[in-house]
Amino acid sequence: MILEVQAINTYYETSHILFDVSLSVDRGEIVCLLGRNGAGKTTTMRSIMGLTPPKKGSVRFNGEELRGRPTHYIAQKGMGYVPDNRLIFPDLTVLENLEIGVKVPKNFQGEPWTLQRIYELFPILAERKHQPGGTLSGGEQQMLTVGRTLMGNPELLLLDEPVEGLAPLVVKDLGRQILKIKAAGQTILFSEQNVNFATLTSDRAYVIDRGRIRYHGSIEELSTNEEIKKKYLMI
Repeated sequence: MILEVQAINTYYETSHILFDVSLSVDRGEIVCLLGRNGAGKTTTMRSIMGLTPPKKGSVRFNGEELRGRPTHYIAQKGMGYVPDNRLIFPDLTVLENLEIGVKVPKNFQGEPWTLQRIYELFPILAERKHQPGGTLSGGEQQMLTVGRTLMGNPELLLLDEPVEGLAPLVVKDLGRQILKIKAAGQTILFSEQNVNFATLTSDRAYVIDRGRIRYHGSIEELSTNEEIKKKYLMI
């Protein structure tokens, strides 16, 4: 098991947001954290990365306890985080954005990510490599953010709502690319509210609502569980 989160409780000042949230990710899996807006998805991802540290519970990565560690330490240990607001450098070119993400792989298993591999995964980035990042479309910026994070050769890739606000065709394309990333040996945990996207890409799913995990099972089990989808995902 590469990631094990046990009973974390996270607060924003005095507001209690996450209540005993637990989840796990095995090496080579794609695991999705599903929920509506405000359910606690982003707070869970930020808690794992140390951006909003949990006050209670455990976050273990490759067996090492990381709760209370600073974000830069967690990143150095092999987690790569793609936030929901993308955070590219708009005045830098696509190539420069990608080069900023380069890190020497430590525990990464498999073929390291290089510019050439990123361009093969996202051909549009090769075409746009000399353009400022701020001139890209929303979907292209998301690809750039994912590519930049992969350039750090993370053991675990965290994606926070990767297809939010994207057109359906872009969502479908990004789903295919995520499956290619998995086929290359990459372990992924992502949060999302798009159930169809999760069904196409995930192995397992957790459903979160009001800061609590309400369901866990295979993506096949979730796809046939109409009660859970209607109650917690508004389907």
